[in-house]
Amino acid sequence: MVRITKLTDYGVVIMALMAGSPRRLFQTQEIADYTAVAKPTVSKLLKMLTKNKFLSSHRGTKGGYHLACTPDQITIADLIGVLEGPIAITECNLGHGYCNTSTQCAIKAPWQRINQTITAALQSVKLSDLANSFGLPGGKNDQLN
Repeated sequence: MVRITKLTDYGVVIMALMAGSPRRLFQTQEIADYTAVAKPTVSKLLKMLTKNKFLSSHRGTKGGYHLACTPDQITIADLIGVLEGPIAITECNLGHGYCNTSTQCAIKAPWQRINQTITAALQSVKLSDLANSFGLPGGKNDQLN
């Protein structure tokens, strides 16, 4: 079975929450409450997403996190790439040197085609497609505090 990790799933959930109000500042505890993801996990993901420039952070008592770009600029493939690494259904899709048998593999090309199809599907889904899943009050019109 091909699966993304629970951490990546939680990262997408957090980003979907924030996409509903992209200019709003969210605090870690608030995100944990809305998503039912443990606060330490939320903190870890917020740091990763900030480091990779998907989020901006603001320090202080009225600080928090908000999207660094618009939700239509972020794809699910982008998030998976940052949280999981390259999208590769088999090792041969990672590139030269990852699979010892790739030079004589009879099904390498079909696996690459499958991987490209999956990647294209994930690239076609934008974070904006998941926005408002949480039904936050104010939605996309929320402003920074």
